[in-house]
Amino acid sequence: MHFGLFCLNPQRDRSKSPREIYAETTDQVRVAEQIGFDIAWFAEHHFSNYCLCPSPVTMATYMAGLTKRIRLGTAVIVAPLYQPLRMLEDIAVLDQLSEGRAVLGFGSGYQQYEFHKFGVDLKAGRDIFLETLDLVEQFIRDGAVAYDGKHIKVPDTHFSVRLVQERPGIYVAGLAADPTTQSRSARSGYVPFFTTGWSTLEEIRKTRDRAAAAYAAAGGRSEHAPYASQRYVFVTDSREEALRAAEGARYIRRIAMSMRNQYARVDGAWLAEIPAPDEPPLETIADRLIVGDAERCAEKLIAEIAALNPTHISCFMALPGIDPRQILRSMERFGGEVMPRLVKHFGPLASIGAREPREALTAAAA
Repeated sequence: MHFGLFCLNPQRDRSKSPREIYAETTDQVRVAEQIGFDIAWFAEHHFSNYCLCPSPVTMATYMAGLTKRIRLGTAVIVAPLYQPLRMLEDIAVLDQLSEGRAVLGFGSGYQQYEFHKFGVDLKAGRDIFLETLDLVEQFIRDGAVAYDGKHIKVPDTHFSVRLVQERPGIYVAGLAADPTTQSRSARSGYVPFFTTGWSTLEEIRKTRDRAAAAYAAAGGRSEHAPYASQRYVFVTDSREEALRAAEGARYIRRIAMSMRNQYARVDGAWLAEIPAPDEPPLETIADRLIVGDAERCAEKLIAEIAALNPTHISCFMALPGIDPRQILRSMERFGGEVMPRLVKHFGPLASIGAREPREALTAAAA
């Protein structure tokens, strides 16, 4: 198991420029590398202040020159919105310039607002996403593609720029209730990647069990099923700051739900914050998140890791409404106070959870 940093780049404050937000993200990625995180993830959304990162591959490629060890991931490439050949070339450039540190996260997308702008039918999103994965597999295996699908048609094409890695880690986000996608992920050795929000551990466990069942149905052993989750994380000794962090998480959830369920109100590219249906009180949200002092954060993570046996935990730490300096301090405390508690309890974290295919191939070749 390993940790990652999730970078959404929201613009909650109208007075803060995109350049300032990118600079803050750069600082956070550097600290993530320093404290021993394995992956820095970059989101993708379009045409709103929910996320100022329309191109995760671009962000990851920029970060390749500013980092040395941390892997750089897309969380996620919204596959239906891409011309697939250009996407593959851009991924190859990222892997070359990062010297083999690219990690690939893919998703089908869910925001009608974005799909409409690109002229793509949201209802076709899942099928386009699955066809895109076919091309990705061809590219990794052969360095060439040829495809005649329902949505994607590509003539025989050879690439001058290929991946450095034999096979990068591949993560697939969402679609937990879609048996086709989950079966495909299990057969192909992808890591299923789920956003947990402020769900209870029991609710998260049900999603984990579905992924394990799909893995077993594809011929694997359920206890070896890979699994990645995203958690809101903020380390602080102040209850006031913990509630502020929970309020930031609530803001993100409200915006996301308004887009997902198509009741968003948009002023230009600015989304209104609308309470989500059935959201719990702020105190309850704070209690469900990995928020609080180092001991409490470690205790909650120990319970989750023991219950879920995850491959990866992606930490959403740059919560909107929190001072950037406090975010960096929280990250430093996570690395210096929380992670050592986990190692003391479990031993080496690498011994927890199923390995990614990239790691399994390395181990098999050793």
